[in-house]
Amino acid sequence: MIINGKKYIFSRGVAFYPEKEMEILKEQAQQGWEFRKMNVLGFLTFTKAAPENKKFSVDFFSGSKDDLEEYLSLYKEAGWESIATYKKKYFYFKADPYTPTIYSDEESYGVRMYKEWIWMFWQHLLSIPIGLLLFWVAVQMGKWKMVHTVWFISIRMLLMFFGTFFTVMPLSVILNVVFSLIIYKDRRKFYNRPEQFAKKQKFRRDMIVLMIIGAIIGALMSYTGLADF
Repeated sequence: MIINGKKYIFSRGVAFYPEKEMEILKEQAQQGWEFRKMNVLGFLTFTKAAPENKKFSVDFFSGSKDDLEEYLSLYKEAGWESIATYKKKYFYFKADPYTPTIYSDEESYGVRMYKEWIWMFWQHLLSIPIGLLLFWVAVQMGKWKMVHTVWFISIRMLLMFFGTFFTVMPLSVILNVVFSLIIYKDRRKFYNRPEQFAKKQKFRRDMIVLMIIGAIIGALMSYTGLADF
């Protein structure tokens, strides 16, 4: 969609579909849309510019602030221009079409994937106490001896929703990681051929499968009573 001269495309998931996402950036650049950033809502943002033929890459930065300058210099020396960052962990780069990838072997790319997913897991794990607290408050509100007005019920439903959301988020991250390791177990072999790997990725199919698995897990949780806390 285009709003006020800016184009927005929903991100496929920078952690699980970076190869597919970089192909989107490449196609948009060829059409005259310059990538600017990924916003907090998960939309890739573009502005109108002159068409260009470039290749793109997004990398996960696992170092400290002191390592950042050296990290970016490494990319620059290899022919990659830093163009955007997301959460100061994901850095977007562009280069001429025949510029070699920064990773030189399967092992180093595998380490990059491992550090990224571990970081994601711990980030989402921190949300569990918040989710449990919200869920607990919602359950206690149901026991209050007072008139349950529309506002009261609405607030309780919101607490239940966000409590469930923050609690199951780490589970969804683990599910995505396991799913990716099984379905795309050969991803590391394409460390220097991301464009070819992007063709193997089936985003819509994967989302349908994950939704079905999630629904089954949710039904099992409800059946066993875990969802009621």
